[in-house]
Amino acid sequence: IVEPVSRKQRDHENPILVPGDGVSSYVMLDGKHAIGESSPDHVHPWEHQAFITEGSGILVCGGKEYPIKAGDAVLVPGGIRHQFTNTGDVPMNRVTVNPIESVQ
Repeated sequence: IVEPVSRKQRDHENPILVPGDGVSSYVMLDGKHAIGESSPDHVHPWEHQAFITEGSGILVCGGKEYPIKAGDAVLVPGGIRHQFTNTGDVPMNRVTVNPIESVQ
């Protein structure tokens, strides 16, 4: 039996939940973007979901810009080039759920 695992975001490196915690299908990552900062412009085969917990910005996905802000849930399809950019005046933070192969 696998016991539930509870992690405090502030006490752990990114990713927050990993295979060593007993996850079998998905990992949870903590994405932090300072004012004006962007994630790498990248593409990978898996889809992932992101929940914006603080701040606002732009998601560039497949060459189109999408405004994002705290409270928004985002689906980034697999195989599509994408990048998160903080365009606000406070840090932009997001929790992202990826399939386990993203960290293997």
